[in-house]
Amino acid sequence: MKHFLLLLAWLLAIQPVTTPEAATKPAQANQAAPDPFSSKVSLLTHAFEKLMSLEPSLDSDMEFISLDWQMTDWKLSEDERNELIGHFHTKYGVEVLFDSYPQLREKNKLDPKTNSLYGVLLNIEKLEIHSPDSVTVTGGKYHSPLGAAGMTATWQKTKDGWEIVKITDNWIS
Repeated sequence: MKHFLLLLAWLLAIQPVTTPEAATKPAQANQAAPDPFSSKVSLLTHAFEKLMSLEPSLDSDMEFISLDWQMTDWKLSEDERNELIGHFHTKYGVEVLFDSYPQLREKNKLDPKTNSLYGVLLNIEKLEIHSPDSVTVTGGKYHSPLGAAGMTATWQKTKDGWEIVKITDNWIS
């Protein structure tokens, strides 16, 4: 019995002491978890290009393209934003912005009489992440109240990049 009590005392003595503060405090990691979407720019480029292909008649005389994914929690670095700017400016030859519709209105980027933009707004409204290799994007292209379209597309990452595996046209005006 004496040996049992000594063993029990020793086991209790070597256990770490946990205070209520330590129990509620999250563990600190030495490194941040790796981002499962190291190619966010690639996916956003594909998604915005697909939105851009909706209703090409909306592109006539456009002065800018505004890329808006503010409804998602994705944050991009300055280099990643510059990569998007470079792609869309090179391909379409217009100014590239990262503004929502209210921000474009504040910047006088639309005709106040018709609410028609002087460019197009490509908007990602919803981003569902199924896995690091599968994402569903819901978004739209807006030029005016009578010139807009929206879609939902599921993308699968392949060795060659992102490919659409399912697409649904949601609306058109």
